[in-house]
Amino acid sequence: MPVPSVRRPSEQTHQPICIVDDDESVVDSLKVLLEIFGFDVQSYGSGAEFLADDRRRTAGCLVIDQHMPGMNGLDVVDCLQREGVRLPTILISGRLDANTKERATNLGVTKIIDKPFVARRLVELIRTTTLGRN
Repeated sequence: MPVPSVRRPSEQTHQPICIVDDDESVVDSLKVLLEIFGFDVQSYGSGAEFLADDRRRTAGCLVIDQHMPGMNGLDVVDCLQREGVRLPTILISGRLDANTKERATNLGVTKIIDKPFVARRLVELIRTTTLGRN
């Protein structure tokens, strides 16, 4: 399948896409990928680091890993909701059990993507979620 086309800058959201993952290589590769497609990207190495940044309130989309030391991805989503912050959220994980998937659904996670994932699928999901919020 072809890689998604690059959108004209006027089509991009001005809200940052926030990536939260404790794996620096994943963060770096996702940041490069999304910037190639014209997205403004903010990256974080932990849920606590993300929650400490006020930009969380104006993000266009959250892409977060489930399995991280300290707070996991769904713990972060739960904290956001308790603050009244509702973000389209894409949860990425190499392994999820049925209980975790159910919790993600109950917390309103937009989409769950299994690792490894196809880059174009992530780009299209982000496009879909951010265009609906502009």
